[in-house]
Amino acid sequence: MKNLKVLLFVSVFMLSTAVMFAEGKKDVKPVGTWTFVAEDVPYEYSTGDIVITKDGKEHKGEIVFSEYYKLKTSDFKIEEDKISFKAYVEGEVVYCKGTFTGKDKIEGKVSFSEGTVDFSATRKKK
Repeated sequence: MKNLKVLLFVSVFMLSTAVMFAEGKKDVKPVGTWTFVAEDVPYEYSTGDIVITKDGKEHKGEIVFSEYYKLKTSDFKIEEDKISFKAYVEGEVVYCKGTFTGKDKIEGKVSFSEGTVDFSATRKKK
């Protein structure tokens, strides 16, 4: 009976450890178009799309506010479930950092001279 309890305890421990490690590493597939919303920013910058592409091993991004206003990003990085980049908006550098909170969701912060605001993005369906 004692061996059965030990075996049961070890099995539960191994299973919980496996689940914990599986949740820690997310299988992020960032390539695509992500519609974002940022509150407490000027209206014309409050919504748009983040378009993520991959060229070889390197990810690249572009911010699309409208058909006529697109911005290239720089220092674009995706590491595990994190995304970060910067862009120049009207001559000012804007920093963006976020986390993929699911396969179709990003939550993050945008920092610029007037402060830091939250943003969220959702993957556009094809």
